[in-house]
Amino acid sequence: MRGIYLSLFFSLFMGLFSSSQTDSVLYSPELVMNDGVYLSFSDFRKNKSIPKEQIQSKINPEQLDFLTRVMEQEQLSYENNKNKITVPCKEVWGYVQNGTFYVNYKGKFYRIPVFGSISFLVAMVEVQITGYYDPRFGSTSASYTTTESREFLMNFYDGQLMELKMDEADKLLSRDKSIYEEYNKLSPRKQKEQLYRFIRKFNELHPVYFLVSS
Repeated sequence: MRGIYLSLFFSLFMGLFSSSQTDSVLYSPELVMNDGVYLSFSDFRKNKSIPKEQIQSKINPEQLDFLTRVMEQEQLSYENNKNKITVPCKEVWGYVQNGTFYVNYKGKFYRIPVFGSISFLVAMVEVQITGYYDPRFGSTSASYTTTESREFLMNFYDGQLMELKMDEADKLLSRDKSIYEEYNKLSPRKQKEQLYRFIRKFNELHPVYFLVSS
């Protein structure tokens, strides 16, 4: 009987192990990511992109920045089951080009230089300036809009972009108790100085997995 129970346990374990290996794919820098467009975050999580071969454009697909140039257009057109489908580029979630991920932020696409469970990127944002001081005329209540570069973090598992603020970084790092305890022992100044090191450490200990498309 004991042999039967052990056999059943082994079969169940191997079944679960096999399932865990087939429903997701570990991402690593060595993983070959084909150029393609992700219409939604769900498509991104499943690594279910529209291959550039299906994209219809007058732009030469052999150019290294083909997808970047396509996404600068008003619309994206691609073929699906011999049907032509067109969507606004500003509604596309993101794309991968030459092994690098790009994500949509307010209608523009930005490169993700640090990709992992906690991703990091820099994006341009519009900032409203009100009540500035002009040395020629003194204080003024006039306002104007300008653009500034801002740092952002992204949680791989929900795709949400958030401006890099220390309280947001705390929330993401707190998912690993040991890393967070080490991080919390530092002074606020040291936390800012070493934040990127802790993000890299977190990503090394918590690699990301793409879901396998069904």
